[in-house]
Amino acid sequence: MPPEKPHQKIFTELTQMIPLEKLRDSYYLLAQSHATNRLTHTVSQRISEPAQFDLFGDGRIEDENFRLFIRGYRELESGVKQSAAMLLDSLMIVATESGLDDTLVVLPLDRYMSMRGLSDEKEARAQINYDLNALERISFEYRAATKGKKRGPWLRVHIAGGTAGQIKNGDIIFRFNQDFYDSFKVGGEGNKYLYMYFPEEAMQGSIRANPWKYWLARRISEHKRMNMGKQNEDVIGVRTLIEGCPNYPSYNEVIENSRHISKLIITPFERDMDSLAPRITWEYQGLTETPTDYQTFMDANVIVHWKEYPKEAMARIEEGKKKRAQRQRAAKALIKDALSPAPRKKRVRPASNAIPLPGMEDQV
Repeated sequence: MPPEKPHQKIFTELTQMIPLEKLRDSYYLLAQSHATNRLTHTVSQRISEPAQFDLFGDGRIEDENFRLFIRGYRELESGVKQSAAMLLDSLMIVATESGLDDTLVVLPLDRYMSMRGLSDEKEARAQINYDLNALERISFEYRAATKGKKRGPWLRVHIAGGTAGQIKNGDIIFRFNQDFYDSFKVGGEGNKYLYMYFPEEAMQGSIRANPWKYWLARRISEHKRMNMGKQNEDVIGVRTLIEGCPNYPSYNEVIENSRHISKLIITPFERDMDSLAPRITWEYQGLTETPTDYQTFMDANVIVHWKEYPKEAMARIEEGKKKRAQRQRAAKALIKDALSPAPRKKRVRPASNAIPLPGMEDQV
């Protein structure tokens, strides 16, 4: 049996601590990276400005170190829906469960409906086919971080791997591009995956009733994983959460139309944060009551409380990663010392007053 790859070893360690069967009752294990998180939070952003389209009707969203492209965006009747991002996460959950070892992912339709809390199979099939079509049109470019604040070259990635996604014999079948899997890899050697725990409540319930629930949960989960062990692990800014919700009403939009800041900005946020219970509960940090004005609200932080978060397993993985990193640094130092040429002996020249002048050799 061939040895496990580095990313498979980490995944095996995680699932040995908490079996997948138990995780499925509370949290999903999901591979993630900075680039793919940007993709998820951008993919359903509305594209409407003329400058965002080319002559072929392809849509484009550009941000610092990230660019999203959607081929034939104008052909999509309703753009890319939130359900497409949720389908992408569901497929990646299945891919993560196999250690991202196969680009072909098979997700049983009934399991997906259970993950999403869907009951109408006919409606679910229509939604899935629309979302598969959207996912196959998406590509993105990103610049991976290198040493310090430097960024590497732009990398172009397609989500789909060529084979058309479909529903066949009760299964959702989707082929990922290997480059898409590679965009999840992190670390100096670029061969490891970073996993996060994602609460199952995030994808449950009505999108219409709680349009920001999924986005808030994802941003909170990303923040916790990226800041594991730090003081701000469970403290996150309202502004950061709002910015993670594509198409959230902006201050200018609300002021121009109705001026109902509380009704259209603050209340929906609190409602959808509350909908993440029981896995996630929250409170404002340092505030005794709900903010009533926009600036106070946007400048506030929230404290997140988790129920049954598998923190010990993740902490052990983090500790193991630190020890492996120390061993790698020590090994590299030994190799560097072994390969370094031996220091040359310094040649000692005689003092200048000991060197005889021409014609005076016999007098020295």
